[in-house]
Amino acid sequence: MSFLASSSLGPFASAYPLSPTVLRHTLSEQPLLSFEALAKAALELPSQYVERRVSNAPNGGEFAMDQSDDADVATVIRSISTSGNWIMLRFVEQLPAYRDLLNGLMDQIGPAIFPSTGPGLTVRGFIFISSPGTLTPFHFDCEYNILFQIAGDKQFATYHSGQPWLPLDRHEAYYSGSDNMLPWKDAYEADANIHHLRPGDALFVPYASPHWVKAGAEPSISLSITWQSEWSQSVGAAMQINPLLRRYGLPAGDLPAWPRTPRWRSLGCRVARKVGLL
Repeated sequence: MSFLASSSLGPFASAYPLSPTVLRHTLSEQPLLSFEALAKAALELPSQYVERRVSNAPNGGEFAMDQSDDADVATVIRSISTSGNWIMLRFVEQLPAYRDLLNGLMDQIGPAIFPSTGPGLTVRGFIFISSPGTLTPFHFDCEYNILFQIAGDKQFATYHSGQPWLPLDRHEAYYSGSDNMLPWKDAYEADANIHHLRPGDALFVPYASPHWVKAGAEPSISLSITWQSEWSQSVGAAMQINPLLRRYGLPAGDLPAWPRTPRWRSLGCRVARKVGLL
């Protein structure tokens, strides 16, 4: 079954991997992505892969876990219109039906990405169920991502993956176990490239592109499929070893612009891992 409009794949392939791009899809009628199906999936996933956060976090603030009551996550999803929450189901490929769905999507995406970055590696699936008006604060993800809007609408604001929006120290810290949240300045509001997503829309988000997301007036469901490439994995290794290089007085580099690969830092990272320095 084809989920992506064929007319979307050419523009996506031309823009990939550097530019955000809107695509069209037919997943809004997929039974696995209904509120009820997701409530059941939330109970099937191991609990550590289900997150419940507040819906009223500000940009630059804490995206706090919500422990205000003892409601199970399925109940929260079924009442998402009034619960004031943001629910994430992580690594849904652990559930066979969702793994099949992601594999079908990747089969369609693959020919568009392969000529630029090779095969998609470490494919993962995330599903977001959001109360009306939920703000997902300013952050970055160290994967390539296509977000499929299933129900409700969203404003999805993207930024270039570099200074000042993504400070090098925050990028490096992520690979040492820190979170992916970013400091916010009100001046960044004017820098945003805002994409208005409705059911049937999808958005490709480049590797490490900072972004914030705001749900509209109705409950929202979104599916993200993410992947790595050899280039993104080498960049991650370079970011991880940078602090160690500085500690020993060795030169550390910035985030390399694609397609330049930080081969020596990537190799050095692998060696440092083997000898226990990382």
